[in-house]
Amino acid sequence: MTDIRSETAELRAELVERVHKFGPVFADGVAEGERERRLPDATVRAIDQSQLAMLWTAKSYGGLETDVRTMSEVAKVLSHYCPSTSWVVNNVNGSNLLAAKFPRAALDEVFGDAPGAKLASVFAAAGTAVRTPGGYRLTGSWPYGTGILHDDWAILVAREVDADGEPVGGLSMLVPARDLTVEDTWHTVGMRATGSHTVVLRDTFVPEHRVISGELQRSRESATDLGLPPLFRTAAIAAMAVVCASVVLGAGQAARALVVEKAPTRGIAPSKYTRQTDSRTFVSSLGRTALSIDAAEMHVARAATALDDAAYDAVALPDSELLRIRGDVGQAVSLVTTALDELLWAHGAASFAESNPLQRYWRDANTAARHAMLNVHVGHELYGGSFFGLDPIVPSL
Repeated sequence: MTDIRSETAELRAELVERVHKFGPVFADGVAEGERERRLPDATVRAIDQSQLAMLWTAKSYGGLETDVRTMSEVAKVLSHYCPSTSWVVNNVNGSNLLAAKFPRAALDEVFGDAPGAKLASVFAAAGTAVRTPGGYRLTGSWPYGTGILHDDWAILVAREVDADGEPVGGLSMLVPARDLTVEDTWHTVGMRATGSHTVVLRDTFVPEHRVISGELQRSRESATDLGLPPLFRTAAIAAMAVVCASVVLGAGQAARALVVEKAPTRGIAPSKYTRQTDSRTFVSSLGRTALSIDAAEMHVARAATALDDAAYDAVALPDSELLRIRGDVGQAVSLVTTALDELLWAHGAASFAESNPLQRYWRDANTAARHAMLNVHVGHELYGGSFFGLDPIVPSL
């Protein structure tokens, strides 16, 4: 094991301990977050104090510059306390990683005086950009801006059009949060505290140094660049998919732990069992469900390890491996959401009490699992197509 991998492993353990240290703050904010549909101020302060939003920020800007496995482990543990907080933290780190493709002038502007700067990103090309002297005029409305109420900057995708409105190409654009208007559109049954509202811009100037092509944003040309740290050789979009799946996995693991904890003191109505643990049916079912969650963890770990190994060794992952990673994350969330159904059957009707965390894990995990990056059917088709050399059905891996 190289020095950098040893150092990262040590930091990984330390960061997991930080999550536990601030865990009570994250857990205490759950009710307010659900009610207000945003992270509470105390939660955001805890994220900043713990540096959890700096895992994928460059060391040269004061960040921690960790790897995919570290982010995955942090996400899983953080989901035990609050899946919405975990989702926002992941989105910030993923967006910060995507920002690394922008020119140095843009990164200096974002991180130079603010190592803890938090970014959001919206992949949908929901805006239009028109070239103007020194930059572009940007107009659009972008839904699902996770954590935007707490972020400093946003990466927004737009279609460049000419003076006649004809499409020219895709662009990725960095915009300060102060320029954005946030529309209150996030009304969901799960992941409520992520505050994933719609962001709006009207004819806003974006200087040229904060604009890159969509092709550059999605490119993986840096994979073999020995002049870059391993984090910035990582396939960013695949890495974001893995950590998103880790949030769902963490919720499933938390739900399993709760069912196991309560089983010795709960009966099974209307049977004669006064303890669930006396029922062979319950125990057998729990074993099967637990193995499904374990299998999901193996899929996530395999994907994270493949990404990290390639980044450390400066090797470009072939498309076939990236397609398998998309299959891994889709399969992982499919296993977890099915397991959550089984855990709620095992625990009983009390699972759906508002005071019971089980129903929240169930709601949050099922909501997150429907994210486009985690779509199980798309993941299966991508992986299946890899065996026959079929063209990928998504534009970037």
